[in-house]
Amino acid sequence: MANDFVTLINKTLLRMNEVTLDPAGDGFDTVRGVQSLAKNAVNNSIRKILQDSQDWPFLKNTYVQTLTAGTREYTYPADYSSADTTTFYLKKVEALANDPKHLVVVNYDDYIQNYRALDDNGQEGPPLRIYQTYENKFGVSPTPDKAYEVEFVYWSFPTELTAYNDECVIPERFSSVVVDGAMMYMMLFRSNDQSATINQRNFEDGVKRMRRVLLDDPTFVRSTVINGRG
Repeated sequence: MANDFVTLINKTLLRMNEVTLDPAGDGFDTVRGVQSLAKNAVNNSIRKILQDSQDWPFLKNTYVQTLTAGTREYTYPADYSSADTTTFYLKKVEALANDPKHLVVVNYDDYIQNYRALDDNGQEGPPLRIYQTYENKFGVSPTPDKAYEVEFVYWSFPTELTAYNDECVIPERFSSVVVDGAMMYMMLFRSNDQSATINQRNFEDGVKRMRRVLLDDPTFVRSTVINGRG
């Protein structure tokens, strides 16, 4: 079943007994009135869900950074929110004949006090550790002397939906939660406080259900993260 932008908008409009949009996107960019408000409401609902936790499993991505000889610091992906510090890993590259290994993450102060002088004095080789900078980047130490590959897992923070066929990152089985949130905002737009309160309660209950299903498994161990927003 589709879980794209126009589908979520139409589910919201159907609940309100309003005219729905063309599923093929005809006229999508020029809609006004309640249909335009429904666009904003769906995005507001998605944003609210994403802000509830940075650890949603559907936001996890695996990224591989190819290092450059002589370069220590690297920018995180554009949609980066936070990184799982337990997952930084030096991959084996056959052409480099390097040994794969887990990389230890140290904070920036630790790096400055204990390792930077060694790197500044010319220490080079396969990375042994990762450090976080104050500029939303990560560094590797020692300074790489070859094009090694560092793999890690990070949580993303997606951009808002804009095109009619943009896919929602939240799984389709939780689309009703997205619609409950959109209805809450639509009722607020209409100054219908009673209905907004009812939909808010449904929305919050839905988010709690998502947390139980996706995050609160007793076997789940939450990792320490490097937060990219501070």
